[in-house]
Amino acid sequence: GILTTRASRWPLCIDPQMQAIQWIKNKDPKLISMTFNDDNFSRMLEVCIKGGQPFLFESVDTELDPLIDPILEKNIVRKAGQNFIRLADNEIPYDKNFQLYLCSKLSNPSYTPEIMSKTMVINYNVTMTGLRDQLLTVVVGYERPEKEEQRKQLIITQSENRKTLKGLEDELLMRLAEAKGSLLDNEELIQTLKDAKQKSIEIQEALEEGELTKQELEAAMQAYIPVAWRGSILFFSMTGLSSISEMYEYSLGSYLQVFNQSLKEARSDAILENRIRNIIDKLTHNVFNYTTLGIFEVHKLMYSF
Repeated sequence: GILTTRASRWPLCIDPQMQAIQWIKNKDPKLISMTFNDDNFSRMLEVCIKGGQPFLFESVDTELDPLIDPILEKNIVRKAGQNFIRLADNEIPYDKNFQLYLCSKLSNPSYTPEIMSKTMVINYNVTMTGLRDQLLTVVVGYERPEKEEQRKQLIITQSENRKTLKGLEDELLMRLAEAKGSLLDNEELIQTLKDAKQKSIEIQEALEEGELTKQELEAAMQAYIPVAWRGSILFFSMTGLSSISEMYEYSLGSYLQVFNQSLKEARSDAILENRIRNIIDKLTHNVFNYTTLGIFEVHKLMYSF
C-alpha cells in the first residue's frame, strides 16, 4: 500500500488476481477507471489532472500509450505561480492531488527497461501464505462472524489509539518548543503535561488490553487454519495448470465463489474437528469438479488427486 500511494513514480501493479484494483477502488471512491482502448480516456484523464482526482488504467498490456509519457515522467512546469503539464498537444493545469494508477492482469508481463524506469512496478501476485491468511478471514467470518467483527473493530480501535498517542507526543513537543521562560512557572504547560500523561496512561492500557484480546482472537482462529491451508493449496494447484496451456487461467474472485459455496454446502457438526473435516472434503470435491469442468479430457488425469 505504501509503495502504491507514496512512491516517487506512478505505480504499475502486476495484478492477475485483481487485488490491487479492488483495494484502490475501495480506497478512492472518486476514482475514474478506464482502459487505453476507451475512446475518451484522454479527455477523462485531462479532467482528473485538472481536478485532482485519482485515475486508474485497467488491463494494461506490455506497452503503454506514449500519450501519458509526460505524466509518467512528471514533466511539470510552473508558469505564473501555477503548475502545468503537457498532455497531447496541450498544456493543462496540474493539480497536486492528482493520482495515477496502472494495473495489469498479466501474471508475468515483460516490460521494457524504459517502462520500468518510468513507473514503480509492484507485484501484487498472491502468495500461498498470503492467500491462506485471506481465506482464514473468510472462514472465520462465516463460521464465527462475531469473532471476525470483533477482530475488525479491534484493528480500527488500535489504529486510532496509536494515532491519538502520536498526536499527544507531537503536541507536547510543540508546546515545549514554544514555551518561554521557566517551565516551572508556566501553569498552563504543567496542566497540559498532566492531562497528556493521564491520557497517555489510559491509551497505553487500552493498547495492552487490545493486545491480549488480539491474542485470544488469534487463538480462536487457529482451529480453522487447516481449512485455509487446503484452500490455498487447491487454488495454486488450479493456477499451476496455466503451465500446460494458457487457456487454463483462473481468477481469485471466481475461486472465492467456489470457496464460499463449499462453506455453505459442507455438512454441519457440533464437534469442531468434524465440521472442519467436512469443509475440507466438500471444498476439495467442489474445486476438483469446478476445475475439471474447464479443462480438456486429455489433461484431467494430470489433475487427479
